[in-house]
Amino acid sequence: MRYVAAYMLAVMGGIENPSVDDLKRIIGSVGIDSDNEKINLVISKLKGKNVEELVLKSQGLLASVCGGSESTCNETEVSREDKEKPNDEDDGNDSDGSDGSNVSFGLLFD
Repeated sequence: MRYVAAYMLAVMGGIENPSVDDLKRIIGSVGIDSDNEKINLVISKLKGKNVEELVLKSQGLLASVCGGSESTCNETEVSREDKEKPNDEDDGNDSDGSDGSNVSFGLLFD
């Protein structure tokens, strides 16, 4: 995710086609080492794509990024399905403890 974020920051900063060095500089600015293989993958997948359009397409998915174990993610999916169904007892509070964090980043790279 850090590589995608660095790519997006570069684009937002006016670099139309960020290079490996651009992303390494951004990532390194916060004291993190970078992996050239991962940077090259991100660049190859995002090159020539409109980052703003990708974000808009993926917005719903980003709201549900899975940060836990597989079972937590599965529980989150079930609770989300339950929330989509109308329920008179639903007061709008998320009392099930789910963090709404299950997503595939596939749209970002399509």
